Amino acid sequence: MKKVAITAAAALLGCLISPSAHAQGSSFPPPPPKVSPAKGVIDMHVHSHPDVFGRNMDDIDVAQLAKARGMRGLLIKNHISETASRAALVMKVVPGVEIFGGIVLNNAVGGINPSAVEWMHRIYGGRGKVVWLPTFESDKHVKTFGKPDAKGLTVAPNGQVSPEMEEILKIIARENLVLATGHVHPEEIVAIVKKGKELGVRNVLITHALTTVPGLTMAQAKEVTSLGAKIEICFLQFLAGPNAPLAFLTHWSQINARHVAQAVKELGAGSVIVSSDLGQSSNMTHPDGIEAAIAAMKKEGISDADIDTMMRKNPAQLLGLDS
Repeated sequence: MKKVAITAAAALLGCLISPSAHAQGSSFPPPPPKVSPAKGVIDMHVHSHPDVFGRNMDDIDVAQLAKARGMRGLLIKNHISETASRAALVMKVVPGVEIFGGIVLNNAVGGINPSAVEWMHRIYGGRGKVVWLPTFESDKHVKTFGKPDAKGLTVAPNGQVSPEMEEILKIIARENLVLATGHVHPEEIVAIVKKGKELGVRNVLITHALTTVPGLTMAQAKEVTSLGAKIEICFLQFLAGPNAPLAFLTHWSQINARHVAQAVKELGAGSVIVSSDLGQSSNMTHPDGIEAAIAAMKKEGISDADIDTMMRKNPAQLLGLDS
């Protein structure tokens, strides 16, 4: 009797975890794919420790996890310090995955400071590739999330590129760096992209362009992409909106896979980059976010070829990996 009961229990357990049960819908998660959808992806927007904000893993953790999923590379972003030096060290600890860094022009590095950019790109290892315009201390950000009469950092007040910003654009052009536009006003972005084109800047990424900050219209997106810039859409914004699971994301508008599909239709996949912008405490890991983004885009009808362009080819081109 006891043997019969054990046999029945084993049979029941087998039914619960059998592949056919997954096919019919199961309370268990699906099995891991033989090859991660994230294979070969370069994530152009990675937050990790060391940082002043809560992060769910450090640089080495995320590099090891990305390598395990077969990802090609990561770009580490920090709002208050350069990440070129960190990227160089992570490359030694986790060989086999490309790690890049850069600098965000917030007040901690002197704001719109050409010297900070000049020293960043010279750091040992040659991993400093990206210059972000001001983020949480930009005039657009503080007016949007602070007080309307607050004053933040500007790069092109009244549509006129400042002398300091023009000097930075010259450095970016000379060293073939990537200009990422941060959280500045849409009008500033348009002015900067135009001036950058004039000065020979070849690589421009419009940071999470379509969400609350900076909040480009599709007409503005078409204008800057016609000049060679690429529009970034981040998976973090897929999770945003009034019902977001994390409190800080309730202040941001949701930009999801449907918006990616629209951007592909309006701008072409060659002008779009999809990255994660993950790393926040209590949020999912970066590779999980990349996999989830790909699944959401495929469900929206976006082709594998367009996903490949947006997440592999375009980032590689910006970072000079395939030149």
